[in-house]
Amino acid sequence: MNKLLKKGLITVVFLGVLGYAAFRIVINETKKNSPQDIAAFVDDDLEIQVVYCQPLKKGRTVFGTESEGALQPYGQYWRLGANEATTVETNQTLIIEGNELEKGIYSIYAIPGRETWKIGFNKEADRWGAGEPNYEKDLFVVEVPVYYTKETTEQFNINITKEGIVFKWDTSKVILPFTVTE
Repeated sequence: MNKLLKKGLITVVFLGVLGYAAFRIVINETKKNSPQDIAAFVDDDLEIQVVYCQPLKKGRTVFGTESEGALQPYGQYWRLGANEATTVETNQTLIIEGNELEKGIYSIYAIPGRETWKIGFNKEADRWGAGEPNYEKDLFVVEVPVYYTKETTEQFNINITKEGIVFKWDTSKVILPFTVTE
């Protein structure tokens, strides 16, 4: 191999390793501010897991209008957390508002509103960043009511109970009910 080609190859490999290292550092830094968490639910043979990152309120207006300076304006896409797309994985088919979510792993997102949230399930589970999903890959979108609590939840939280998947942040609480196919 001639010296020029060898030097070029070494340079390309070095830049590739450097680029990958920089990417990993950025990911680790962003997760310090919005750490990853897993909401897990097991009931007999049913297993559900939601992987998401938890942003903090930090004195900000979380949900509201753009004119209010809301972090997440009403009517706009939200990945239900921070960093990469939030994912839901189930080992059994779930029924959510009359729709079948077959066993598998999917991204889940919301479009919050003052009185209801639209929650979508998308086939593309491995996505990074705040960019909107390819909506043509949505399995379905449901609309559920939002409840307001007297308590403030500082850090975005997802919990799974027999009643459904529960999303809480600031004073908002949303329950996404599900059942299992028989």
